[in-house]
Amino acid sequence: MDTYIFGYGSLMEKASRTRTEPKAVNAYPAIVKGFQRGWYNHDPLTIGFQPTFLGVKNNENMSCNGVIFPVTGEQATRFDDREKGYSRQLVSPTDITMLDGRKELKSDSIVIIYVTDSVEVPSFQYPIVQSYLDICVTGCQELEGAYPLAKENEFTYNFFTKTDGWSEYWVNDRIYPRRPHIYQPNARDIDKLINQYQPELFKKIQIEPASQSNVQISGEEQVITSGNQVIIIKDNSK
Repeated sequence: MDTYIFGYGSLMEKASRTRTEPKAVNAYPAIVKGFQRGWYNHDPLTIGFQPTFLGVKNNENMSCNGVIFPVTGEQATRFDDREKGYSRQLVSPTDITMLDGRKELKSDSIVIIYVTDSVEVPSFQYPIVQSYLDICVTGCQELEGAYPLAKENEFTYNFFTKTDGWSEYWVNDRIYPRRPHIYQPNARDIDKLINQYQPELFKKIQIEPASQSNVQISGEEQVITSGNQVIIIKDNSK
């Protein structure tokens, strides 16, 4: 009996996936029925600054593309640790469409997907961050480059257009964001894709903060306004 994990976000990228399990090199493009991907997840274990991550929720009318890769029980436990804040859910092999040339998975295969516990959308405090999106889009491009069926099925296009919850709360947190190619060699190509598939939001991406803000310093207080939100920082050092 074979066990697989279906990944739909950062697990699509080889480098990200193998940081958790070095043997998880081979992953295969696929589509799962019955799930909606979106910007749905905040990490409940992190205190302070954090982004909104991709998640999935059950929706019988939707589908989601991603990768499927084999794991042992021990390896699956490592991914459980990585995906804290999500819950394991089993997927029927008949709900998986392979895009690597195989017709289908074996009927007795076990397929794990990590589902969002509760939908939490991007906000001023929990924006979409470019460094995380870069990983996901790089994964999409890797798959299109390696598998003709993935390219034929417009894998990257479907990632952008079938993911729910894109938001103007979106920050470019790349190292050297005005010269990103130094640390993110695919930055130019990724930006072209964002501009192509999310052109209105692309114009609104901020380096920091996530939306237009105004900073005023008065006496011992710093007041930051962003949309309808007001943050007051008091200087108690005196």
